[in-house]
Amino acid sequence: MTSAALQEMLAERRGGLIAPPAIEVSGLDAHYGSSQVLFGLDLAVRESEIMVIMGGSGSGKSTLLRHLIGLERPSAGAIRLLGQDTGRLNAAGMLDLRRRIGVAFQGGALFSSLTIQENIKLPLREHTRLDERTMDIMARMKLEVVNLSSCGDLMPSELSGGMLKRAAVARAIVTDPKLLFFDEPSAGLDPVVSSALDDLILRLREAMEMTVVVVTHEVESAFKIADRITILDHGRILEVGTPRQVRESASERVQNLLNRRAEEAIIDPEEHLRRLAGGM
Repeated sequence: MTSAALQEMLAERRGGLIAPPAIEVSGLDAHYGSSQVLFGLDLAVRESEIMVIMGGSGSGKSTLLRHLIGLERPSAGAIRLLGQDTGRLNAAGMLDLRRRIGVAFQGGALFSSLTIQENIKLPLREHTRLDERTMDIMARMKLEVVNLSSCGDLMPSELSGGMLKRAAVARAIVTDPKLLFFDEPSAGLDPVVSSALDDLILRLREAMEMTVVVVTHEVESAFKIADRITILDHGRILEVGTPRQVRESASERVQNLLNRRAEEAIIDPEEHLRRLAGGM
């Protein structure tokens, strides 16, 4: 089933209405020290949608992801996940919300001293009171989903880069989350393995009807999996639209990003001299 067909099916299930937002970002500002890196972001991600976040280096996409998954607190603005304002949740409320969120970090972020199956069971140990046998069964089920059924007893060092990524996905989905976040899922992978991972993301969304947010710089991958694409530029939203809308954007900066064209730096001679003189 194509991404568009799935969206039509989900809309039919809801009486033809557009899916409500699973993620709402309102007026989000973010600072690191005295430096502001996100400026008044407004964004909504619908239920069962795959939203891809793109942008050049320093655009703020990783910072936005860290705020969405609760690793950073906004300087201003609000983030609502599954109808809950994360800024108003106490520790117990945030822990409950995290049970419904999965994150596949860049590089996998698996513990090297644990087997693959033990790595996958970690969210179950943290967020549930299930017995060991049940956790083993759930971990094996998720290994089947990502085609790693024979790898549960292996160590992370024994897996290839693509296999590590899939193991990280298995850990992210072991609690059957409603929201799934990916940080650069295709980074460091060859084109064939990257394409297979894209197919896995599409299958997961179709099978589990999850809302998926993917941060990536891979243009081909983005256009393959996205229902909509958000492009950030220097901490601001430059464009939000379907892959077709983004591809046909009249924005020069958007086209530069998609076509990997470097932008010419415009240098103010007086400002340049001022910086060389140490701001004097």
